[in-house]
Amino acid sequence: MSLLSVILVLISAGVHIGWNSLTKSSSNPRVFSLFKGTVLMGVAFVLAMNFELSVIPGNIWALILFSGIIHSIYILALSSAYEKGEISYVYPIVRSAPAFVPIAAFILLGEKVSLYGGLGISIVVCCIFALLLQGKLQKDTSIIKVFSRKENSWAFVTLGTVVIYSIVDKAGMLAFHQVEALPARIHGVLYFFLETTICYVIYWIYMLRNPKVIQWSVWKHEWLRIVIAAFGTMVSYALILHVMKTEKLSYIVTLRQSSILFAVIIGWFYFQEPYFRLRLLISLFMIFGFYLVAMG
Repeated sequence: MSLLSVILVLISAGVHIGWNSLTKSSSNPRVFSLFKGTVLMGVAFVLAMNFELSVIPGNIWALILFSGIIHSIYILALSSAYEKGEISYVYPIVRSAPAFVPIAAFILLGEKVSLYGGLGISIVVCCIFALLLQGKLQKDTSIIKVFSRKENSWAFVTLGTVVIYSIVDKAGMLAFHQVEALPARIHGVLYFFLETTICYVIYWIYMLRNPKVIQWSVWKHEWLRIVIAAFGTMVSYALILHVMKTEKLSYIVTLRQSSILFAVIIGWFYFQEPYFRLRLLISLFMIFGFYLVAMG
């Protein structure tokens, strides 16, 4: 990778953990995510006005719809995990998806997993176990209780959705690139905003089941942070799309997972979270595991 590409990917990773930190620090992460998504929907509406969406085939719309549904579950699970757990604990688990996508691809698509890939997956799995068990057996009577803790449940649901939408989005983008009626340079951006709109429409419907849950005071007091988080989401995604034009995906995915190091540092420095040294060491081993998976 060129030096510029490395810098852009690291910036993307930093911005990604930045908006996650803003979500974690909110008085209500679920509502914060709702309003952040509303800002993104506004941008999506403006963008969509400039293109003829009717030229998108039905099979791609089906993938966009499916991705939007999975992303809505992702947003709910991620914000719920942040309500219950620490960012330096939840984030590394959630971002371990690159190690599990090959397993899903093997089961669903018949893709092979190399020896290096299998070793990398094993390392990441061991790291997740290390995160789960850190000091917890002293407080709980069994491993089952550790796994059933709410922050763990939500973190693993989030992880599962990331694995699923990664497969769906890959299929969606491969299909989208066949749509010659739309400029190739906006395929990724348009796909992102369309599935984001569907995601947050569903999320709004879910939250409106109990209107009292929607605390408008979150917007009143945190609107600037919400807008910054929405902008950060777009910037992080745009930078990765830009680098993907010239660099190998395996390198990008591996380097982008450096965001888990940022999460551990922010969790220790800003949120005063415990187990800093252990979580930092675990994160380093996880990144090595991601590297092996990417090289496989």
